[in-house]
Amino acid sequence: MTSRNWFTNTLGDLTVKRSLTALAVLAVLAAGCSSASGSTDGDVLRFAAVPAEQNIDPTAEYKDIIALIEKNTGKKVEFVRSTDYNAVIEGMVSGKIDLAEFGPLSYVLAKTNGAKITPIASMVEKGGTPTYQSYGIVPAGSRITDINGFKSTKVCFVDPGSTSGYLFPSQGLLGAGIDAKTGVQPIMAGGHDNSVLSVASGKCDAGFAENAMVDHILIDKGKLKSGQVKVVWKSAPIPMSPVAMRDALPADVKAALTQTFTKDATKDRLVQMGICKDEGSCRVTADASIWGFQPVNDAVFNPVRQVCAATHNEKCSKA
Repeated sequence: MTSRNWFTNTLGDLTVKRSLTALAVLAVLAAGCSSASGSTDGDVLRFAAVPAEQNIDPTAEYKDIIALIEKNTGKKVEFVRSTDYNAVIEGMVSGKIDLAEFGPLSYVLAKTNGAKITPIASMVEKGGTPTYQSYGIVPAGSRITDINGFKSTKVCFVDPGSTSGYLFPSQGLLGAGIDAKTGVQPIMAGGHDNSVLSVASGKCDAGFAENAMVDHILIDKGKLKSGQVKVVWKSAPIPMSPVAMRDALPADVKAALTQTFTKDATKDRLVQMGICKDEGSCRVTADASIWGFQPVNDAVFNPVRQVCAATHNEKCSKA
């Protein structure tokens, strides 16, 4: 089998697996739903998050925010685990998920494809701005010094629905005269962790991931050594990931969720409310460096839509 055919077959297999994953998640959700409006009953909220990492069970990392949602709404929260961006998007479009933590692009894609949702708040680091970056990385010993060197190499992306793992990298490559589909040998790693670790191990010649995964998440977990990969490209600032809720939820529930994410979903408030012992142990999302959330509206994500247009990304068009 030729190298090109291997990559074509690999990407085809991944596409099938992702479609099956999305259908499986939706089937599970549909089995428990009594109406087209989505929730199992009035006492349950279904919460999902796009996967930043493939090799962890995210449920434990969301336990504090789940406890906060339950405290403020009086509802039981069912965390819907997904290994695929598209499953979360489709879950919101179909109304089978009530609340979701998106990536910026996956939020835009959900809206574009008909999800009746409203963004509540976006992540923010303590004292920081609600933006992050995509990194282009290579193994520490690589001769590649900038994004121009990615041409014709084996490049790891995260997921076609990932903002920092695909969309903004596509724009960066385009600026270097490289098509993200035909100018490199693309591999969809499925998670930011897989993308970084595949580059570190030499399975990919280069790759893309969110800056936090490179800067500290994998290092803090002992999965990556400092300096094991080198950053050779950085994107423009990207709006931080939002939490959005279904518009069809009852008004009192939407008010409680707004209160939750705009007022209470910070590490200091979680301690004050007795949900966790101290700020060091508190988590508001899977990334321990995120301090909390701040209010956001749909217009904040217009830069993502602009990059969609500039890269002619077909996923950004209504399916």
